[in-house]
Amino acid sequence: MQQTKKANTYLVADIGGTNARFGLVTGFDTEKQQYIIEQQKVYASQDYGNFEDVVARYLNSLSQTSISNACIAVAGPVVGNKIKLTNLDWRIDISSVKQKLGFNKFQIINDFAAYAYSVQYLKPENLCVINPGVSLANSPVVVLGPGTGFGVATLIQQGNKRVVFPSEGGHVTLASNTSLQSAIKEKLSHKFKLVSVERVFSGSGLRHLYQALAEVEGVKAYKYSTAEISQNALDGNDLLCERALSLFCSWLGSVVGDIVLTLGAKGGVYLGGGILPRIKDFLVQSDFALSFRSKDQMSHYLEDVPVNLVIKENPALQGAAALFEHNLQHMDSI
Repeated sequence: MQQTKKANTYLVADIGGTNARFGLVTGFDTEKQQYIIEQQKVYASQDYGNFEDVVARYLNSLSQTSISNACIAVAGPVVGNKIKLTNLDWRIDISSVKQKLGFNKFQIINDFAAYAYSVQYLKPENLCVINPGVSLANSPVVVLGPGTGFGVATLIQQGNKRVVFPSEGGHVTLASNTSLQSAIKEKLSHKFKLVSVERVFSGSGLRHLYQALAEVEGVKAYKYSTAEISQNALDGNDLLCERALSLFCSWLGSVVGDIVLTLGAKGGVYLGGGILPRIKDFLVQSDFALSFRSKDQMSHYLEDVPVNLVIKENPALQGAAALFEHNLQHMDSI
C-alpha cells in the first residue's frame, strides 16, 4: 500500500454538545484516499468545564507530547476570535487557547463545515441512498442533519476548487405543512420564544415532538429519553413513540427540501449528525423522501436531487484534516 506521510503529526477534533472526538493525523493513504487518523478517542463533553480542559485531557493521554498544530471543529458559529458553542456553555478565545496549549498553527471551524470538507473522501459504502438522483456538476451541495443540535453547511465545488459556507440554518423558523404539524408548533410555542428547526430536529427536539404529539392527541406521554423514544419506535413497543419518530422523519424531509430550494443545492444532500444513522432503516422506509419532493410546482426540481445518509463514523475528522491541509497551502500561519 502506497502512503504519503506528513512530516509533522497534528491534532484534529470534532467537539459537540454530547461528544468530543479526537485523533492524530499522521499521513494520507493514497490507495484509500483517506487521511490516516490514529489514537482516536471520545470524551463526554459535559464531563469538562471548558474547551481547554478536554483538549488538554487528550493531549495528556498521548505517548508523544510535541503536538504543535491543530484543527478543531466545534458545534457553533465561528466568527472572529471569540466563539460560543451553541449547546454547551463553553466560550473559546482562540488566541488565548493557542498560547495556553502551545499550538503553532491552530484553527477552529464549524462542525458542519468540516462535514462538508469530508464529502470528497466518502465512498459509496459510506452512504445510504435516501432519494436517488444525479448530482448536477458545479451546483451547491448541502450537508446537514440533527444531532445535539442541527447543523447546516454548503459546499460549492468548481473543478478542483472547493469552498464551504457554514451557516446557522438550524435556527430558522420551522414551517408547518399539515394541521397536525401546526398543532404541534402551537404547543411548542408555549414553551419556546421561537419554534426553530433545531427545536424539533435534534436530540432534545425528538422529546419535544413526542411530548407535543401526546398533548395534541390527549394521551399520556412518558418521561422517555431520546434514545428510549427511538428504540421503542424501532422495536414497535410503543405506538406513540413510533408515530413521533415517523413524524420526525417525514417533517424533516420537508425541511431538507426547503433548504435545497433555498440554496439551489442541485449538487445533492448529505445527511449527517448523530441521530439518523441510528434509525437508518426506519428513515429509508419513512415518508422522508416523499415529503422532500412534495413542493407543489417545484416538486420536479427536487425529484432527481440525490439525498444520501452518511453512515461513516467521524467524517468531520477527515474534513478537519482536509481543511487544515488546504490552509497550509495557502497561508504561512493559521
